[in-house]
Amino acid sequence: MEANARALERLFDAQISYQVPLFQRPYVWNVDDHWEPLWDDIQKLLDDQLAGVKARPHFLGAVVLEVVQNSTGGIQERQVIDGQQRMTTLQLFLIAARDVAATSGVEKMVNRFSDVVSNRADRIDSEDEAYKIWPTNADRDAFKLVHAAGSPAALKAQLDAADATLSRDKSIVGAYVYFYEKVNAWISGELDEEDVPARTKSKDDRLGVLWNVMMNLLKVVVIDLEKEDEAQVIFETLNARGQELLPADLIKNFLFRRCASEGEPVEKLYEQYWKAFESDFWREEVKQGRIKRPRVDTFINYFLVMETRGEVKSTHLFNDFKIYVQDLTDLKTADVIRRLARFGKVFAQFEQPKDHPRLVRFLRRMKAIDTTTFFPLLLGAYDVLVPAKREEFDRLLGIVETFLARRQIVNLTTKGYNRLFIDLIMQATVDGGFDVDRVGTFLSSGKGDSSRFPSDAELRSVLVEDRLYNRLAQYKVRFVLEALDAYAFNPKSEIDTAPEDLTIEHVMPQDWAAHWPMAPFDAEGLTPEAISMRKSQAATARDRIVHTLGNLTLITDRLNPSLSNGSWTAKRPELLKFSKLNLTQYFHKAECVSWDEEAIRARSEVLADQILKIWPDFAAARDAK
Repeated sequence: MEANARALERLFDAQISYQVPLFQRPYVWNVDDHWEPLWDDIQKLLDDQLAGVKARPHFLGAVVLEVVQNSTGGIQERQVIDGQQRMTTLQLFLIAARDVAATSGVEKMVNRFSDVVSNRADRIDSEDEAYKIWPTNADRDAFKLVHAAGSPAALKAQLDAADATLSRDKSIVGAYVYFYEKVNAWISGELDEEDVPARTKSKDDRLGVLWNVMMNLLKVVVIDLEKEDEAQVIFETLNARGQELLPADLIKNFLFRRCASEGEPVEKLYEQYWKAFESDFWREEVKQGRIKRPRVDTFINYFLVMETRGEVKSTHLFNDFKIYVQDLTDLKTADVIRRLARFGKVFAQFEQPKDHPRLVRFLRRMKAIDTTTFFPLLLGAYDVLVPAKREEFDRLLGIVETFLARRQIVNLTTKGYNRLFIDLIMQATVDGGFDVDRVGTFLSSGKGDSSRFPSDAELRSVLVEDRLYNRLAQYKVRFVLEALDAYAFNPKSEIDTAPEDLTIEHVMPQDWAAHWPMAPFDAEGLTPEAISMRKSQAATARDRIVHTLGNLTLITDRLNPSLSNGSWTAKRPELLKFSKLNLTQYFHKAECVSWDEEAIRARSEVLADQILKIWPDFAAARDAK
């Protein structure tokens, strides 16, 4: 076999037809597992090109091809032995790009993209030779319609007229529509980040960038079979079922092969530094963002982000790690293994913190904030600050927690956190040390919605005026209430941290009509219609305020049904008798004898004051010194 890396231009620009054998399965790629990750990779390259950032070629995997003897010699033919899903997807993307160029009126780019999705009419002898790829028979009707459509709207009309059974949301049609919409949105600037100068680029320029990325920066490894190669045996081998190797396994093999070639004591390095990574602890799957991955792969991902100051996708972990090692000039391969082991011990502390209450509390709260993008920052900071400067590390935890908690309460986007924390690493790492004050300064200086620090006034307004329940997910509301309970802890109390299995309770129930009458109002001189409107407005206001912070508390599952929708005169004694939480002590106050809108707002104000102390404005505190 002969294997070569090929750019897409070389793969598709020739007069060539890739034939998918009939025995192969139909096109099955989908949005979540394939199209979206591919688009994310391509958009990253596109954005980097617009910003003038140097980009390395991006490898999409391998395809295995077999030469087909063509008697006419007009069009070269190859059978796709393996990789047909990838090849078909790339063609659908390029067809979508051609059609976007056409609807944008950029004729030059229409011609360019046409050349890589269609063969010249004067060179073909049969219908199937017109296409750069000819799918298996189950997909041909849909593929021909997509190839000729011109736009999703035109495709829909053709589908309606041709065959209503063809899928509109997946397979061939779905892939084309998905990539058309993404490409069209990108060249229109709709996918730009905030304050990106690239928004000024014209559609002509953006289509040129798209062409360059697709043709020159995307590559596949093409394996051409020779005459003596058994195509079916190779196909079966490539697709054989077996235990999938983790990226960590590939990284291990890569590192120790390099160590062996460099004359290092491989056995000793393995026993001393790597063996621990092969325990059940490191192989256990843990959540990283939206997905679950083995802990060792998750750790190496964070480690690589910390080391390279760049984003690392889980799907590219092995290749990115190889590039990282190959680019090193000040570390030998054995030093990389030692460094991995050193930071692996740090990461294990995060997973199983001992005798570090502030870290325990921080990590528990981060589960509710539902982000892991801070871990590369914490790895570097912990290594430098703990144990000698543990107080500084704890201060860092407070700053990061405050930033994330305030943004979550205000319900600001989490988009861009990966890049934000990478920038933060660069800001805070100074001459081998770690400057916590620079972390606070950086996080308090953000301007856009993806990075700004909510002010005290904004936070208070949201906490007092806005619904908390139903606006945020319940586990995020519980996180706020648990923080308030911890803040109210008194050393004389037997309860420190609230149990994790508590439920959120509305003090005035959501279904309040039966036992919670509204205060009467002076209806003298009002028409029946005005009275009805006044009552409706009051009910609407109450429906809103029952979901605000001041009306929420935490109780056990067993206590919840007994309280239910009962009146305050029945509910308050039960709450005070059985609930021992610090959060419920508020209801002992004399002003809580009745519970109405005024009482709810008063408690919201009190709790808002406490939250401003739990997660204080560190910039204001610094400036006040």
